[in-house]
Amino acid sequence: MHLRVALVIALGASACGGSSSTPDAPVASGSGTTISGTLGDLGAAQPTVSSLMIANSGETLIYLSSGPITCDELMVSRWLGGTMAGTQVVELVFHGTPALGDIQVPPGEVNYAPGGMSSSHEVSADSGKITFTEATANTSAAGTFTGTYGGSDTITGSFHATFCAGGQGF
Repeated sequence: MHLRVALVIALGASACGGSSSTPDAPVASGSGTTISGTLGDLGAAQPTVSSLMIANSGETLIYLSSGPITCDELMVSRWLGGTMAGTQVVELVFHGTPALGDIQVPPGEVNYAPGGMSSSHEVSADSGKITFTEATANTSAAGTFTGTYGGSDTITGSFHATFCAGGQGF
């Protein structure tokens, strides 16, 4: 299994709040998450409104979503296909539990995929870094990330994710 920290970016609104921005400007959520850059054919990163973290099969995955994704939804296998079509999904993944410091990509991952589709549409970053500034297993994590795709598209951002017990990867 690949090392993973998962970030999911979807379109829409949720109880976590959100904001709007110009296409190339960083966007922020009520949860302390910002993302800027371009996700290939999916376009400019959209505002995020929820930041969730799961542990599954020895990996920790962090999902940042601009559409409504709840802990209950993450408990369903292959939940990505059930998200709103047209959502942007960025997935950061790593092996083990969160710890302060850096994870290089690879072996960590910064991936993205369109919502409403299977994970077979996922695009993985060629390079990047995930840095944890706060890390409490089974509670929360915060930090920054960068991912570069095909040498031209790059996303950067910060996150603060809350743990969801029993979550599944998308």
